[in-house]
Amino acid sequence: MFGARFLAGLAIVCAIGSASAKGLYEKDSLVEKLNELNFKTFIKKQDSMNHVKLIEFYKDDCANCKSFEKEYNDLAKQFKGIIKVTAVDCNSQKKICDEYSVKEFPTLKVIPPGGFGVQDYAGERTAKAIYPWVLKFHQHFVEKVTSEDLDAFLNKNAGKYKALLFTDKGKTPLIWRGLSVDLHNKMTLGVVQKEEKGVCSRYKVTKFPTILVVKPGQKKPIKFEEKVEYQELFEFLNRYQETFAMEQPGADEELAAKKPWLSESVPELTKLSAEDICYGTENVCVIVAATPTAEGKLDKGVYDEIAAAKSKFNPGNGKYQFMWLNTDREKAFVSATGLEAATTTILALRTGKRTRFAKSEAAFSEKALSEFLQRLPVGDVQYKPLKDGPPALEEIAAPEEKKK
Repeated sequence: MFGARFLAGLAIVCAIGSASAKGLYEKDSLVEKLNELNFKTFIKKQDSMNHVKLIEFYKDDCANCKSFEKEYNDLAKQFKGIIKVTAVDCNSQKKICDEYSVKEFPTLKVIPPGGFGVQDYAGERTAKAIYPWVLKFHQHFVEKVTSEDLDAFLNKNAGKYKALLFTDKGKTPLIWRGLSVDLHNKMTLGVVQKEEKGVCSRYKVTKFPTILVVKPGQKKPIKFEEKVEYQELFEFLNRYQETFAMEQPGADEELAAKKPWLSESVPELTKLSAEDICYGTENVCVIVAATPTAEGKLDKGVYDEIAAAKSKFNPGNGKYQFMWLNTDREKAFVSATGLEAATTTILALRTGKRTRFAKSEAAFSEKALSEFLQRLPVGDVQYKPLKDGPPALEEIAAPEEKKK
């Protein structure tokens, strides 16, 4: 009896100890944790050189750090997609903290666009105080568009799509400024104030905000109809940005509305898109299987790494088709290929006369994806057969039906 009680008590103590030992910024936090493996890459990553990087240096056993966790999580939510909000645990990453001469905790530093120079924060440790300080370093590329310069705006790189935000706000919204950074040198973003009657009349805009994708000679502008959130807007605009908009020559404006996957950089593998891109082609389909975000989308960090690999390994119309798979929904595909639903996995699928697939055993990262793509053309991967052909995919509603 005593032994059983002792063991039960010990289990409770262990459980309490385990809970108290939980680190900061764990599951569901939008704060990205950095370590020696990814820190240098994060700072100098080419596609993020125009971004502001906010870094908190903390210790898990620091009382002030624990008190600050909620404020910092709130900041990450406010800056989602716009400012890179990160953290370094100085208990486990002492080398990084020593390099940045961190002596007190928590310490906040900003690395401005360009990746050079470090700015220290010396104010109150509240989201309200930190927010405007960080924004001082944020640069954007939104162009102000008026009736006088509208045609010049449209005719700059005339064959490329541009995006216009019509607003009744005095300042350009932060979300639009952030998108101009993510799409810099890919798509030009403009802002039109409500008072610009000529531009509003030309595009028949009477409600604000309104977002249109436009270009010279266009029959009708393409209107953004979804909820105004960063990821939704980024994916919508990315369909038309200069690198990817015309990858599929048949994806004109009407077809792009019916089959958006034809003009997306990293489309989702679904029953609707499979035959057009993956199942019905002779090309190798490179698929990243991942758990979706709460909105049912691919995590933006993963999306960016796939898009970067696509630009590097697939210039023009190459032999690889890049897609992602929702492991929460596509249970049959997960089962047929032996995937672990909770793990982001890279695989190659070939569907010609014999359907077969190969998986990367490495944890997903930009490096792992690049190495896997380097091994594919030289046959340095092990393909396994799928005797029943391409895995079945779940029925989903067509784009037109979703809007009803």
